[in-house]
Amino acid sequence: MFSIMLTYSIQAIAILLIIFESLRKNRKKVGWGSLSLLLSLLGMAVPFEFGDYILGDQLLSFLGLSAWSNPVDNTRFHYTIYLSSIFFIPSLIIGYKNPKEFGATIGKRISSMYLFLIIISLLLFIISNFSK
Repeated sequence: MFSIMLTYSIQAIAILLIIFESLRKNRKKVGWGSLSLLLSLLGMAVPFEFGDYILGDQLLSFLGLSAWSNPVDNTRFHYTIYLSSIFFIPSLIIGYKNPKEFGATIGKRISSMYLFLIIISLLLFIISNFSK
């Protein structure tokens, strides 16, 4: 429950940051750095729940993999959030390499926040498993 609330709050903050970034009155060019924003938005869409449909779960299912570490009753470790790292890591790299282009800064910020939370949640999961 906590991870769901955390995910939704981070996504709301990220959307607000995107809105504020687009409202700024600077005229940046669109280029490879703009891909950072697009990749970060795709990374946010992977674990997002659209009713009963989760894009990341469907992608893992398509690959023949389970989205949960206990697929019998869909509990324990949800792998979908880590699938989004495939989008966040390149977004972060592109954002750092092309900081003067439109969307690069906000894409870099979104990706770094999400990757930080993903790493923290992975560490908490590992600690909780070893403490049992």
